[in-house]
Amino acid sequence: MKRLILIRHAKSSWENSLSDLNRPLSNRGYSDAQIMSGIYNKLNINVDCIFCSPALRTKQTAQIFIKNINSVNKIDYNIDSTLYDFIGKNVEIFIKNLNNSLHSVMIFTHNNSCNNILSKFSNIQGLLVPTCGILIFEFDVSLWENINSGKCNYYFPKNFK
Repeated sequence: MKRLILIRHAKSSWENSLSDLNRPLSNRGYSDAQIMSGIYNKLNINVDCIFCSPALRTKQTAQIFIKNINSVNKIDYNIDSTLYDFIGKNVEIFIKNLNNSLHSVMIFTHNNSCNNILSKFSNIQGLLVPTCGILIFEFDVSLWENINSGKCNYYFPKNFK
């Protein structure tokens, strides 16, 4: 079995004229990431590796999760420019090329990547993943390249406020 935890970055700030890569989290983003990392922690799911988009808001979201989750004490954390993807095709290719020794992977990425991956790899259609939304897929395969359709549970901040 392969498990994919896909997390959309928390709400970003638009207060300053910064490039998209350099936009930080907003106050709400920090708050939601604290809440959602606590929710994730209660699920008690171990991960083998964490991957993250290089965007500041995505890295800040990942850092909050890493700090607050008990099961990620000594996990590899990798920034990968492929995950700075707003369509999802690059994220899909990235996932299908993961090392097969990894069984459970957490990826922090962006809006349409999350929505398109959800639509492609689950039977859930028309659901929009909000900022700091968590998607947890389980695929009954031994190779990442063979993922197709799997079970998906999702957790969104509005359900925990």
